Amino acid sequence: MANIKVKYKNELNLIPMRNFDSVEMNLFFSLCAKMKDNGSKKVRFSFEDLRELSDYKPTALKRFTDDLENVYDKMMSLTYRTETNDEIEKFALFTGFKISKKEQFVEISVNPDLNYILNELSTEFTKFELQEFTGIRSSYAKTMYRLLKQYRSTGFYKVKIEDFRDLLDIPSSYSMSKIDQRVFTPIKNELSAYFDDLKIIKNKARKGNKIASIEIHFKEKDTPKVPLHNWLSNN
Repeated sequence: MANIKVKYKNELNLIPMRNFDSVEMNLFFSLCAKMKDNGSKKVRFSFEDLRELSDYKPTALKRFTDDLENVYDKMMSLTYRTETNDEIEKFALFTGFKISKKEQFVEISVNPDLNYILNELSTEFTKFELQEFTGIRSSYAKTMYRLLKQYRSTGFYKVKIEDFRDLLDIPSSYSMSKIDQRVFTPIKNELSAYFDDLKIIKNKARKGNKIASIEIHFKEKDTPKVPLHNWLSNN
């Protein structure tokens, strides 16, 4: 895979990627990477190119087209919301979407109203290496990777526990001990390849014993290494 960068406005990080699994996230951000600087015109991806970009391993054509359709269905739920005193508006980032099984291509276009999310990126943007991102297996670690890349200049990220659960799409049934096991552990294990001195601090509320917020301290590595994974194991 070429050294391709994903780059977008920070506000995309505020939209929870509900129900996206790791493979679907890879496909989504591969599309984002190649849609950049194309405005709202339709862009065509061959299946071969998209498989390479997203490091997609399964070889069955039906599974790939099913995954692409699932990605688009979930993309349509990624709505960007704006509100003024008089109006509330919601937009989907991508609009047109076409899958050709016969010619093996995907055709997609960006909503003109949200062009600026992937374009006009002079300030307040998130940037990361697509190859690094696709090398991360846990969907929780993938989301945290993006957030830490947004705060790479400060090495500090703090979030309320409610917002943390929402952004990472953590089931409401998860206790803090389960979050430690299934969320924090893969984050620490996988992101240590890209960030040094990664520390996760749980701040308690002033009253009671509940966790009120999460702090993450880190240093971005100068030359991060892409970890090797056993892709034959279950996701």
